[in-house]
Amino acid sequence: MPAPAPTLAARMRRSLGYRGPWRTLRVGLALARYRLRYGLAAPRPHAFDLEFGTDTVSLTRATEHRGDAALGNGHEPIDTVDFANLMAGLNTDLRPFTFVDFGSGQGRALLLASNYPFERIVGVEHGLELHQSALANLARYRNPRQRCRAIECVWADAASWEIPAVPVVFYFCEPFREPMLRRMAARVRASLRAAPRPAYVLYVGELRRVWEEAGGFERVASSYWTCIFRWRPPA
Repeated sequence: MPAPAPTLAARMRRSLGYRGPWRTLRVGLALARYRLRYGLAAPRPHAFDLEFGTDTVSLTRATEHRGDAALGNGHEPIDTVDFANLMAGLNTDLRPFTFVDFGSGQGRALLLASNYPFERIVGVEHGLELHQSALANLARYRNPRQRCRAIECVWADAASWEIPAVPVVFYFCEPFREPMLRRMAARVRASLRAAPRPAYVLYVGELRRVWEEAGGFERVASSYWTCIFRWRPPA
């Protein structure tokens, strides 16, 4: 049975805790303008899109792909507060790291990651329409809190895209079905063994056992549906 939708008061408390009063007010005004234009029956946009004029939720799948579309899941971006909570568990200096989002969809996680001081941010998406939407969102996004502006969106099959041999934070928001996720875990592990360097895996979803069974990944933080693994190469 699906969880009940949060009440308006609960959404307000959540937004105030994450955005503060002035940003919450701007989001509220943007929602009011949206309702006046499209009516109460229109789907409620996400607060992130209201605040920044982006569109990170309208697409769930693409019609043109690179690689086997059957190995992927539908696109569903992470909530902004959940992403902030996940990043809070990543207790390390991020400046040397490249953030790589496999299954980057319409680009919300890339934009959220840009609020952190990564060296570089890369999104790898196999669905063409999702990739094109991410490019549009990247061009539209304006946020004075951005700390990384070196952001790249790549239309590619994750199974063949070359993993960069630099310190990496890998981000997986349940983009793949289990066979493909196991394949990617093996690819990540092989890359890290071939070119030893610091690395973390941020995983969102129900298949964390894939990383636990892959060998070399030490769990350093977790919640009910997120997990952070640090690469600890086996002796």
